[in-house]
Amino acid sequence: MAHRLARTRPQERMPRDGYRAVGVVERPRGLKGEIKTRPLTDFPQRFARGATVHIAGTPRTVSAANWQRGSVYLSIDGVNDRDAAEALRGELIEVPDAERPVSDQPYWYLDEIEGLEVVDLDGAALGTIREVLQTGANDVYVVDRGERRDLLVPALSDVIVEIDLQQGCMTVDLPDGLLPEM
Repeated sequence: MAHRLARTRPQERMPRDGYRAVGVVERPRGLKGEIKTRPLTDFPQRFARGATVHIAGTPRTVSAANWQRGSVYLSIDGVNDRDAAEALRGELIEVPDAERPVSDQPYWYLDEIEGLEVVDLDGAALGTIREVLQTGANDVYVVDRGERRDLLVPALSDVIVEIDLQQGCMTVDLPDGLLPEM
């Protein structure tokens, strides 16, 4: 079982306090206000018809969603023409933290993982997570080790022993040969 991350961090900027980004508006499509959106979540129900999302700080209702090749094309109530859609280009699509979905699988948001201190089973500090690489098969945590070479930790359940957000710590059990000498 791989640890799942809710994909919520666009490269452009972070969501407002109390909110999580679930998508980013890429561009308008057509003349009727439809927007092409890059999803930043593993929970597609965030874009279901009738869902409430916040764009540019304004609550909006999804009136239609059409998924194509990893993107979702949204029709949003109140966005009725290309100019209105163009005005949203680059904006985050957010939902309140309180609407965190219920899942039987453990998951964390990218901004919760980045900055965690990484320790081995003996409690020895290995570094701090600087970045999460989304490779497709599984995510990889880039651990900054200061002057030494970065450590790449695969986000797999047999490697990640524990994630304690309260303590700001991730405990790992690294396979032999994964820890670089330098």
